[in-house]
Amino acid sequence: MSRATFRDFEFLTESHDAKSGRRLVVHEHPGSDVPNVEDFGLKAWDWSLNAYFIGPDYDRARNKLLTLLAEPGPDWLIHPWLGTIWVRVKDWSVSESNDKGGYCSIKIELVPGGEIRQPELDYSDVAQAACQEAATAAVEYFDLLPMSADALQSYVAAVQQRLESLRKIISLATLPLAWTSSAISSIQGLKHDLGTIAAVPASYANTLLGVAHSLGLSAGDGRDIAADLKPGARAGIVGRIGKTAGPSRRAVTITGASTSDVALLSNLRAEFALEQRLFVSAAMSVAVAPYPSEADRDQALAAVDQAVSGVLYAAPDSVFQPLVTARSAVIEALLAQDLRQGVTRNIVRPLPAVLIAHNLGVPEEDFLARNAVRHPLFVNGVVHG
Repeated sequence: MSRATFRDFEFLTESHDAKSGRRLVVHEHPGSDVPNVEDFGLKAWDWSLNAYFIGPDYDRARNKLLTLLAEPGPDWLIHPWLGTIWVRVKDWSVSESNDKGGYCSIKIELVPGGEIRQPELDYSDVAQAACQEAATAAVEYFDLLPMSADALQSYVAAVQQRLESLRKIISLATLPLAWTSSAISSIQGLKHDLGTIAAVPASYANTLLGVAHSLGLSAGDGRDIAADLKPGARAGIVGRIGKTAGPSRRAVTITGASTSDVALLSNLRAEFALEQRLFVSAAMSVAVAPYPSEADRDQALAAVDQAVSGVLYAAPDSVFQPLVTARSAVIEALLAQDLRQGVTRNIVRPLPAVLIAHNLGVPEEDFLARNAVRHPLFVNGVVHG
């Protein structure tokens, strides 16, 4: 016997029938030997499939399938000969016998399931995945040229300068305390172990990726570490994270080796480029969230565009395309939000926010955020629902 599956339940089958045709209507007219035939198109397919259950406990599996057949709505049938088809169950009949040790057969009649409803695309998930792919592409591209012992020592000292400047920028930025502490802790650990992990470029790149995660790059587990941000604060943080990869941190003082060492200079450029791409990916990831107003959303979009534009010019193809894809996905996710002002009212006599929100048909917290209400008990002037 072959195996079929319906609603994730597998059963045995040995034969099937399929029937279709054309919907023809034949008109026979008095006095005419030639009928008139109207063609109304193809008939819907009818499929017939037998399910078999054998053994002393076959009744349990039989009852399970009968329960699934009774559920309304279409579903996928994995047919042993026709492949995967979208069907509805029309009829079924049960036949049981003591022959051959006892078995049960269920004859199932099926028809097409109708229009296939595709799951609604979650633009935010797509954008977060694209940001993670951009960061992964940056990590995979990163590599270092072989360096002499003196050049390696100079490289470690120069990168430690950059990490220290990064630590100061993060310390002074108005980022959430949890982010700041996590990022600074990661940077301190990276500085301490830099001499060891610099010899293995992949280890260094993955460690720096951990710093980007602490700055808001989604880890792909569905969590938004920026979920507790106040309305309106996210756009500013997107801009600050993007600026951590700005050109002001490019310059470093090289000590202990010739400033003309080609491998050293090339490796310092590669390290800074990796930082830029990872932090820009983190900035884009933080930007993907609901916004209380068009102004906040547009400010975040501008910050994303500025951050990405600053790193694209020198990116190789394998990194350029994921960054562009991520930026497009973030823009699409943010523009998918309906932030248009709905109803506008001019409140002459001060009223409580909860009453106005009720009259406008919006949640009070949304009303407060959208209108930047200072005192929820006394609201007047022009408000938007």
